[in-house]
Amino acid sequence: MLRFVKLGAVMSALIFTIGCSSDSSIDQNNLCEVNNWRHDAVAKECAPGQKVVFLPSSFGNKQLPILFAAVNCDHRYSIALTEGGVSCVYKPIVIKSTE
Repeated sequence: MLRFVKLGAVMSALIFTIGCSSDSSIDQNNLCEVNNWRHDAVAKECAPGQKVVFLPSSFGNKQLPILFAAVNCDHRYSIALTEGGVSCVYKPIVIKSTE
């Protein structure tokens, strides 16, 4: 019985360690601030894996934050989205050629 308790404790610790491991490709130290939602404009300012915040210069178009998130955010990570902006991990969209 004690063997199963020890095994359970080791497995729990292993699962906790794996679940809490940090992704070293994410830049938590720098913030890229942009006011344009278009992928080409953001690509000029931000590096992949960097935290990015989208704060549009005009307020009122409720579609802009969701458009920004769709083309600029890494959807494997949390996305903070409001009517006035977005904060997420930047991942550039890949535009495929139509040829």
